[in-house]
Amino acid sequence: MTTEVLFYTQIASLVTFVLVVFGVYRLLVQQKDASIELLKQRLEDQSERIRLLELQTPDALASSLSERVEIQLAEIERLRLDSNLNRTEIDGKESELREVQSKLASLLSTIRDSDFLCPHCGAPLSQRSSYDIHGYVDGRDVEATVEHLEYECGLAINHEGEVSPCRRVSGDAPVPMQPSNSLESTR
Repeated sequence: MTTEVLFYTQIASLVTFVLVVFGVYRLLVQQKDASIELLKQRLEDQSERIRLLELQTPDALASSLSERVEIQLAEIERLRLDSNLNRTEIDGKESELREVQSKLASLLSTIRDSDFLCPHCGAPLSQRSSYDIHGYVDGRDVEATVEHLEYECGLAINHEGEVSPCRRVSGDAPVPMQPSNSLESTR
């Protein structure tokens, strides 16, 4: 081998060595920078944790809980006031309901006592008509107005009595209307 080849080989080895050393140096510098960045981030996280812990001192926690208790007490007081207000409204509505129920009961008894419902089964009146009849009593000409009543159950009544019978009396009769006392059942 010639000396020139050896010389160029040595120069190439030296350049390669320098490049490798420079590459390793760059790699070490990058790792050092990454470690520094990581330590800075950890330092910031620790500072934030310290700040949060300082905010959670026993005094801060006690004042926070105290505020929550005051809010809850105010809410309870508001609900008590609402309850009293609602209680008076409920009592007023219950008395109105009792009045309406008593009116309904009297109306139902009036309807039952009238001829609007069949006396046997409670079916409603479907037709009412009146007509005049003429006759002689003690030699005088007498005129009278009579009614003819027909109910949905088939019962028909006139001045002579029942013209046709009630078809519901046989046992399939509906129960006549009764006033319900729903206020008593809800208490």
